[in-house]
Amino acid sequence: MVWLVAGLPATAVIASFTTYFIAAHNPDSLVKADYRKEGLAVVSQLTDADKAAAAMGLIAHLSVRNGQIEVTLKGRLTATPRRVSLNIVHPTQDNQDIHILLDRSHDLSYIVPVPNTGSGKRILVLEPEDQAWRISGQWMAPFSGMTELVAEGSKPSTHP
Repeated sequence: MVWLVAGLPATAVIASFTTYFIAAHNPDSLVKADYRKEGLAVVSQLTDADKAAAAMGLIAHLSVRNGQIEVTLKGRLTATPRRVSLNIVHPTQDNQDIHILLDRSHDLSYIVPVPNTGSGKRILVLEPEDQAWRISGQWMAPFSGMTELVAEGSKPSTHP
């Protein structure tokens, strides 16, 4: 009877320490660092790069054809970047994020082979090497068709 009375609380204490150890050494990265919660909605904080892209009216058209992603920029760019960075971000697993550098092929167009991204929702972030501006959007992987990336500050707000 003594083991039953002392053993159950001792098991709970050992289980709580084990749970703490697992949580402290393997934290989940479910929410990116630049997000905050307002009411019931999780919203992104606008950075200077987002505001700069909105001021220039930047839009990127992404299309997949013949195993290649073609990115075409439109807007009031003062200088055409020679290279841009396309980050394909998995919403919950950092180890599945992909970072691609795209070289300009002609005018405001960039072409790169389609990477193997698995399947599911991906967040796409496009920015130049100097990170002067940033535009983003979402796409379902495996990639096909066409989508648009728009500056955060120019997107309509869903928060009242």
